[in-house]
Amino acid sequence: MEILHDNLTGKVLIAHPNLPNNTPFARSVIYIYQDDSTKGTTGVITNKRSRFGVHDIASDKGYDFGDKAKFVYHGGPVSPQALVLLHTNDWSSSNTVSAGRKLSLSSDDFMIQKLNQQVPTYWRLFAGMSTWEPGQLTAELEGRYPFRPENSWLIANAPEGLLFTLDGDKQWQKALELCSNQMFASYL
Repeated sequence: MEILHDNLTGKVLIAHPNLPNNTPFARSVIYIYQDDSTKGTTGVITNKRSRFGVHDIASDKGYDFGDKAKFVYHGGPVSPQALVLLHTNDWSSSNTVSAGRKLSLSSDDFMIQKLNQQVPTYWRLFAGMSTWEPGQLTAELEGRYPFRPENSWLIANAPEGLLFTLDGDKQWQKALELCSNQMFASYL
């Protein structure tokens, strides 16, 4: 039986607790910024911090970014050299597109330079992205072979506080709680 999902743009995929820890998406939270029936689905893993700081990237580009507390996150296994910035709509660069209800995505040569001068209210820099071919994510959500239903993704609406103020297992645990609360509320 095929389950059709609504457009997932602006939602988070949350790795199911039964997903084995030896898989690359175990304990992941993925923000979906594009879900298109012909282009597929694209997002970034929001909770897996890399060992690199934004200041390292800025330094490589010849800029001094003083905030040593901001890290680059592993956005996913596709195009790991590509940098994308997920941020609130109060900021833009030369290549900024809508990425859901209140968020935008920027990916251009000027965004690091511009971050030196002004920053959005909330933002996170990612190296790489997570992608699914058209129909692939639906198959995963349905648990169709070769995917297993007990390893499927959970889906929730994505509040900014979850995406930008938490990371690691704290973000994943909070996302699981959020998903549970939203699912329960939908039955009331």
